[in-house]
Amino acid sequence: MSEMGRLAGVFFEPGKVFADLAGKPRWLVPILISIIIGLGFVYALNSRIGWDQTIRQSMAANPRAADMTAAQREQAIQTGAKVAAIVSWVGAILGPPFFVLVIAGILTGLFNALLGTDLKFSQMFSITAYAMLIRGIFSLLIILLIYLKPPEDFDIRFNPFSIGGYLSRADTPKFLMSLLTSVDLFAIWTVVLLAIGFSVASKKLSFGKCLMAIAIPWLVVVMALAGMASMG
Repeated sequence: MSEMGRLAGVFFEPGKVFADLAGKPRWLVPILISIIIGLGFVYALNSRIGWDQTIRQSMAANPRAADMTAAQREQAIQTGAKVAAIVSWVGAILGPPFFVLVIAGILTGLFNALLGTDLKFSQMFSITAYAMLIRGIFSLLIILLIYLKPPEDFDIRFNPFSIGGYLSRADTPKFLMSLLTSVDLFAIWTVVLLAIGFSVASKKLSFGKCLMAIAIPWLVVVMALAGMASMG
């Protein structure tokens, strides 16, 4: 398949794309696209919203900040904004290859060790890189939201594609809010694509088995993060 065919096909013919990648692994283009989208997100957030507002929102929801004086809170906000302004650019560049590496590595080991497959890491890295393009669509829509909403009304914690995005943060337990915000349409779509890719590459496992093998660890991670959020 041509590169354009793979990029379009991952949304409309994922099985065909993943079969092609299993035979000829390629990953550079989707990684570069993810990095470019990440840089665009950081630029939009920096220029339109500002990290100081984002950190103010986080601190307002943190009960520990209530024990700080006004001067201490302002100092923490300014320091955090300066650090975030640098770290966000680095994260936009290094984040996509790092997360693809981690996800592909864990799932390849899991499938080979527990499910008896003989998957190659290069295959799984390529499949994961293309599957993660779905998160790029999510980021593009959030960028659009950044420019459509008044800057003072934008909340980076708001996820319009999840149930949690429409619940009251003041009235919803932190664990439940984190859980329902993390399980969104694009996260589920990504898990489904990974299951399709791994089932095609393994040639011996059904889509259902692959879906369970990927969804269960993902849900464990989501619940662990929700537990951490509830203690914050």
